[in-house]
Amino acid sequence: MITTREMRILEVNSVGLGIPTRMLMEAAGKSVADLVALKVKPSRDLRVAILVGKGGNGGDGLVAARYLASYGYIVEVIPSHSPRELEHPDTKYNMDIVARLPSITIHNPGDPEPINGASIIVDALLGTGVKGVLRDPIKRLVEASNGVNAILKVAIDTPTGLDPDTGEVHGVAFKADVTVTMHDLKPGLLKRPELVGEIVVANIGIPIEAKLYVGPGDVIYGRPVKPPTAHKGMGGKVMVVGGSKYYTGAPALVGEAALASGADLAFIVVPEAIKPVVSGYSEELIVLGVPGNSFSAGSVELVSKYYELFKPHVIVFGNGLSREPEPMEFAEKFIEWAVARKTPLVIDADALRTLRYGVTKLSWRAVITPHRGEFKALTGVELAENPYVDYRYVVDASKVLESTVLLKAPIDIIAHGDEYRFNRTGNPGMTVGGTGDVLAGIVGAVYAYTGDPYMSASIAAYLNGLAGDYLLRVFGENPLPTKIVNILPRVINEVLEVHLRTYNITFKSND
Repeated sequence: MITTREMRILEVNSVGLGIPTRMLMEAAGKSVADLVALKVKPSRDLRVAILVGKGGNGGDGLVAARYLASYGYIVEVIPSHSPRELEHPDTKYNMDIVARLPSITIHNPGDPEPINGASIIVDALLGTGVKGVLRDPIKRLVEASNGVNAILKVAIDTPTGLDPDTGEVHGVAFKADVTVTMHDLKPGLLKRPELVGEIVVANIGIPIEAKLYVGPGDVIYGRPVKPPTAHKGMGGKVMVVGGSKYYTGAPALVGEAALASGADLAFIVVPEAIKPVVSGYSEELIVLGVPGNSFSAGSVELVSKYYELFKPHVIVFGNGLSREPEPMEFAEKFIEWAVARKTPLVIDADALRTLRYGVTKLSWRAVITPHRGEFKALTGVELAENPYVDYRYVVDASKVLESTVLLKAPIDIIAHGDEYRFNRTGNPGMTVGGTGDVLAGIVGAVYAYTGDPYMSASIAAYLNGLAGDYLLRVFGENPLPTKIVNILPRVINEVLEVHLRTYNITFKSND
């Protein structure tokens, strides 16, 4: 089962793997044509009417039209809109091909008359792109189709007018005998069998790596863009608790990375003794202090007051904390306080050492970010350096701790209960100190905005590594933490283009 959003993630991730959407469209259209040929033997006496929308679903229908004509059917295309209104470049590409084929007739846009008398009707109008009540000319074409007593009616992906996620219908929807849905079953199809008919799942060549590895689609569809009406705070508020006399830069890097990743506000809570130093890193950080040279058990009360006052969405905890007894005692008590309040947490660096494996339970609200050494210290497990083996141990740790685990390694492993994914962006130059702090800041920012710890950890691992690879491969620069922070906004806002350029993935022009 797959949702529309998950499907779009897979499609973009496939592009990131070098598979153009045009290739997926070709496979989808051929699957539909083959289904029609299986159900109704080709004949020059059978007229096939293909209703073509202006999005990707319409492109699937145009590919099907080409194959059906080659199989021996009389094929007629009824577009909903004029060619200049086509929205998907691959749909336009396929319309240009069909327009050059005398074997296929293209009727006037939006004209329902050619539907009358059709033996077979293929619905390629909207698919998963349905939004609200259908409007003309789509509505007019759907109503005309439902009034025709055809031998076979086929919907591509989902009947037009039916929400593939919820099964809702607002007004009218295409009534199909068979629905050919792509890659996997959509949940809404099971709720309206009278509209969907028989369900056939078509394999269109999306590789398993598109789901197993985090990719650009996860960023585009997993981290929503702020709406035009966004106000301060809507992008997320992150509180960073960490720092010591030994490590003043760590909490500042976390905060700067969070802001560069889209968070609106970053509150940095540090010992009073280093507050002036941390404040000097950036005017954009709101730096707050607790008395003394380091955190202690008594610091929990003041940090909790800051939490109540500023109401951050996520706390990133542990960066630069140091391993001295007082900060470690503080860390243990602070984590207990946060878990009791069900506060979203990102636990990193020194704070990881206070977790007690088999005892600490983080209530599925935390992300922990150990590297391999920290993972061994926490769990006692020495990993095999093979992600296809090691993921089992990471999954086990996630269940024991009731937490999302982001294992930092040459190939990162992200686990949340039984779910797991890999991330293979990043390079050896990113072992430099501070890179993990940047990663924690990205996790915190995405978590603050989405409220999803698993997706946030996955997206952050990918973005951090992609930014480092972009610097190294495209610009020939060492991926220093400050440089990663500076490049993050471009990487996030142009993620697919940056991905393709970084990994030298090219496609032929659509022209």
